[in-house]
Amino acid sequence: MPTAVFFSKDGKADSLPATVGMTIMQVLRGNGIPANAVLCSVGGRIVAEKATLGPDDHLEIRQVRHYDLDVTRRPATRVLPSANPPVYSKAVLFDDSGSLEVQSEDMDESQFAGYVEQIFASSIVDHDLLAIGRQAVVGLSGGRDSVAFLKLLERCRDRIGTFPLTAVTVTGLPDWEEPATFGAAKAVAESLGVDHVLVGEEAIRETFALRRSFHEVMQDVVGGDSRQMVMVITHHVMRRMIEIEGARRGVGTVVLGLNADDLMASIVTWLTSGFVMGSIPKRTIGDLEYVFPLFRVTKKELTLYLEIVAPELNRQGTPGRFTTGPQERSMAYALTDHLYDLWPGIDYYVFEAYRQFAERMGKAEHDVCRTCGASYLPQPGVHNPKALCDVCHFFAMREYAVVRV
Repeated sequence: MPTAVFFSKDGKADSLPATVGMTIMQVLRGNGIPANAVLCSVGGRIVAEKATLGPDDHLEIRQVRHYDLDVTRRPATRVLPSANPPVYSKAVLFDDSGSLEVQSEDMDESQFAGYVEQIFASSIVDHDLLAIGRQAVVGLSGGRDSVAFLKLLERCRDRIGTFPLTAVTVTGLPDWEEPATFGAAKAVAESLGVDHVLVGEEAIRETFALRRSFHEVMQDVVGGDSRQMVMVITHHVMRRMIEIEGARRGVGTVVLGLNADDLMASIVTWLTSGFVMGSIPKRTIGDLEYVFPLFRVTKKELTLYLEIVAPELNRQGTPGRFTTGPQERSMAYALTDHLYDLWPGIDYYVFEAYRQFAERMGKAEHDVCRTCGASYLPQPGVHNPKALCDVCHFFAMREYAVVRV
C-alpha cells in the first residue's frame, strides 16, 4: 500500500490515507489541502499532482507558504446538538478578533422549518423588503425558489402580515411550461389566493419586436454558436415581462426568488468579469425597486424546507435546453458551493461587504432600451449602441428582431 505524509510549514507531520490508483490530487482534496499550497514528491522526486500512486510509493507533501491550513482542515468547532435525529446542521464561521470558530446547530425537521421561517421573516422586516400597504409583483416560474417564497409568506403571516401580491408566470418556451413545474406554480398561487397572471409568447414577441416566435428564435440560439446567451436572454425576457405586468398595475416593487447561493454566484461572476450589478438585498433599476426576500436562504435549505412542509410542491421536472446555462455559470455555482464548505456562512460576510461597497460606489446611471423598454446598466466591454440593451442588440445583430427608433 502507498503511504502519504503531509508536512506543514511549521514542520508537523500528518499521515494521510492513500490507496493504489489514487492521484495525488485526490489525496490532497480528500484531506482539505489545496494543491497551490504544496509541493509533492514521490521517492524523493518532485512530481505533478496528476501522478497516480503505485503500491510501494511514498508520497511527501510539503507546504510552501506559512499559514495554518488547519483553519479550514480542522476548524475549531462548537456544536449545539438536537434532541432528535437532525436533518440539517447550520454552520457559521465566527471571527472574534482574528480567532475563528465554527458554531453549528443540529436541527430536526420542526426546528429546521422554524429556522427557515424565522430567517425569512427577519430578512423582510429588517430590510423593509415588503410592506403591507405596498403592492408588489413576483415572478412565479414554478421552480422551488418562487414556490417556496409563496409558501413562506403563507406560513409567516402572523409575523410579517399579508402583502398585496400579483404572481406573474411567463410562458413561451417548453421548459417554462413543463407540466410539473407549471402545475406547481398554479397550485401554490391558487392555494394562497394570489392573483396569478400568465404572460404568453405573443406578448414577448411584441415587446422585443421579434420577426419570428420567441420559441423559434431560441431554438436557433440554443443550437448555434451563441448558445452561451441562452440564460442571459431568458432571464432578461422574464424580467421585462414581469416589469410590464407590474407597470400595468401601478406596482413599483418586483420580487425575485433569488436565493443566497444565486446571489453569491452573481458576486463571483461580478468579481471575475467586472460587470456592474446592483445592491443586495434590494436594488433600484429605473423606476422599479427589486427585492430578494430569500437572500439569506440557500437552495439546499429551500429544497429541504419544501420537502418538510409541502412535499407535493417539491416534485419538479429536470432542467431543459432553455434553462441550462453555459459552463461558466456552472463554474460560478460550483465555486460558490465550495466556498460555503470552506467558509460556513460566508454569505453573511460577503453580502454586508458588498452592501458597503455598493453604497460607496453610489447610484449607477441606467439607460433605457428603445426596443424592449427595459432599464439597464451599461456594462464595461459591452459595446451596445446607445439606448439598446445587450439582448435587443443581440436580437438585432442576428436579424431576429427589428430595432425600434
